[in-house]
Amino acid sequence: MAENGFNEDPSLTAIGDEMSKTRALISQLKEQRAGLVAELKTLRTQRRGLIESIKKLREEYKGLKEKYKKLVEERRRLIGELKSKKEEYSSLIELARSKKIEVENLNKEVRIPISAIVDEINRLEWSLQTRVLSLEQENEIINKIKRYERLLEKARRAVNEKNQYLELRAYITSLRVQISDLKNNIGVLTEEVGKAKESLTKMRQELTEKTKAVNDLTNTINEKQKRLDEINGEIDKYRSRLGELRELYNKKLEELRRTKTSKIIEEKKKQVEEKLKSGVKKLTFEDLKLLYSNPDELSEEA
Repeated sequence: MAENGFNEDPSLTAIGDEMSKTRALISQLKEQRAGLVAELKTLRTQRRGLIESIKKLREEYKGLKEKYKKLVEERRRLIGELKSKKEEYSSLIELARSKKIEVENLNKEVRIPISAIVDEINRLEWSLQTRVLSLEQENEIINKIKRYERLLEKARRAVNEKNQYLELRAYITSLRVQISDLKNNIGVLTEEVGKAKESLTKMRQELTEKTKAVNDLTNTINEKQKRLDEINGEIDKYRSRLGELRELYNKKLEELRRTKTSKIIEEKKKQVEEKLKSGVKKLTFEDLKLLYSNPDELSEEA
């Protein structure tokens, strides 16, 4: 880097070499910094995307968790209802069995249709009203009427019990259908609960992985940012050193220039003195300046 004919000066060459090396170092550091800045931009974009993804996933997780809770509560309610229906079904089955036995027993006792019994009672009552009967005959008819009335009561009770039994059977059938529907609904809910639980597990795992990825990216960003700060510090340090070297170089260059100029002036002054010794009477203005001016002043003018 030496100039103005001073390229052979070792100190100036050394300063120039150090300046070149410093510039090269600054250039290398700037390249590293540009690469780091680009990397940091990419990493921060990735982290921002992951954070948005986590935020969205957390909202989905929250919604699915609420749905899961409702499904579990609904299934629990249906299981409770199923238990209640089964208990009711069991007790009604027992009741239906006893009703059936009672109806069968009544039917065994009453084999005559109600209409026939009513007709017979009416016939006997008509006999009491229209026929001339002895006391014995009248008592016999009255006793028959009482027996038929008891039989009629049993017959009507048998019909009533049978109707109750049939209604009970119909309700039991309906209850059986309800139980079957409840089992199906519980099965569907159990499947939905299982799927929701599986999805929640996957979401939790995904959240854990993405959170770890964000933490890893943050650590990487912090490390690279730290390195970037170090590089900026190094660049500032080398720039400061380059400024010092440039100042030192210019100072040294000025010293060399002054030294060289002083030598030239001394040589010219000797030449003028030789002129005087040789008998030259008339000197030029420049010759006079060389003889009588301060060397520093002449150096500055040069």
